[in-house]
Amino acid sequence: MKFLKNIQKSIENNSKHNVLCVSNVYYTYNDFESEIKKIRYAIANSIDSSEKLIGLVTNDDIQTYASIIALWLEGKAYVPVNPDTPLDRNHHIFESTKTKYVIDSSKESIYSNYEVINSSELQEQHPNLSPKDFSGAENDIAYILFTSGTTGTPKGVPITFNNVQALVNAIDAEPEFNLNNKDRCLQMFELTFDFSVVTYLFPLLAGSCMYTIPKGTIKYFYIFKLIKEKALTVLTMVPSIINYLRPYFPEINETSVRYCSFGGGALHSDIAKEWSDCLPNCKIFNYYGPTEFTVYSGFYPYHKETHQKAYNGIIAIGTPQKD
Repeated sequence: MKFLKNIQKSIENNSKHNVLCVSNVYYTYNDFESEIKKIRYAIANSIDSSEKLIGLVTNDDIQTYASIIALWLEGKAYVPVNPDTPLDRNHHIFESTKTKYVIDSSKESIYSNYEVINSSELQEQHPNLSPKDFSGAENDIAYILFTSGTTGTPKGVPITFNNVQALVNAIDAEPEFNLNNKDRCLQMFELTFDFSVVTYLFPLLAGSCMYTIPKGTIKYFYIFKLIKEKALTVLTMVPSIINYLRPYFPEINETSVRYCSFGGGALHSDIAKEWSDCLPNCKIFNYYGPTEFTVYSGFYPYHKETHQKAYNGIIAIGTPQKD
């Protein structure tokens, strides 16, 4: 699978660069590689090869992100559950996917009904980063995300490795969007939400650094601090965040921001223009797509002077992307 080989190259080529900033603590790609290898070794030696759907407790730490890549390198899928959601819901998710194994970096795991790999207590190991041979297995599942369940029982949405590769191909084909290993990227999303896939996948492919939002913080205010104090260059957000930030717009003039992408809600034209004024060197994209379409299915490149297409005051979402 090409995108996995490219992640491997990115990790190896950017070993001294930062990959993650979690609660103001930085981790390098070399640290990330070490964690991936530990977890991959545990997966290969603890989980039966026939088990493809592996539970993942989505803590805000390097081990959780490393677990995703380790599972992918082994040709397995992650089934994420938020540690802050009710345990009954998470049990339902694991039961409906017939999950037997769970990777959990928590100090004490509450998933005693499952075989738990504690990813924060593994010993140093030295397997390589080469992905398993995917010949004929491109339609294997890469992850399953569950809907909120607001209209009934949560439903699982399986996404294949082929689907993820198609997403990468579509973004790579867009000349307006091109990350590099000097970019500092916001990762504000819980890993059970589909938008998180693009906010960890594309920085990893480019060798960029991700800045996460600690659990328990006031999200919009922490984002405001990160933008100003860490000079972020790439922002991916839901529009509601800038609604909360609107009172602070007079204080925001961030020339470092190159890209700002929106999705997961309606982007209103009046606030889009005001936000654009805060980011004078930024290209703004408005994305749309249901989880079933692998995050995105179309986008509109907003510009406050040249691309203002809107209906009833809501910015357009563009045209469908082609494979």
